[in-house]
Amino acid sequence: MNEPDDQWSVTLQRGVASLDFKVTRDPTVGTPVMTGAIGDVRGARALVQAAALAAVEADRWVATGAGDVPIPRDLVLTRRDLANAKAAEPPGSATSPFTAGYAAVYRLELARLLWSAISDAPARRLEELARRIPS
Repeated sequence: MNEPDDQWSVTLQRGVASLDFKVTRDPTVGTPVMTGAIGDVRGARALVQAAALAAVEADRWVATGAGDVPIPRDLVLTRRDLANAKAAEPPGSATSPFTAGYAAVYRLELARLLWSAISDAPARRLEELARRIPS
């Protein structure tokens, strides 16, 4: 029999999996700047759509180092490694397996961070986080 919270790990993973990462160069410093954006989630359940919006918010927390929950240093380093790997790819090329590996690890850790942010009241907290991002 399923436990009541079993759905949350799958919901968060699906929401985080919808993130697309884009890299631009900061003109003042020349360093890569990565942003997470929501991919196509139109056909997904409402909770998955909310998880995708919340994942964008959590990615912003990791990028800025401040959020509703403590940000693990390893997660910040994983995000930086992903940004550097994406920046090293030639423009217009397909994502390399190397970069895809960094993205998979980052998404997994981002889902864990989201769970720690919503675990006290998953549905309510997920909706609160989703509302922070303009649609």
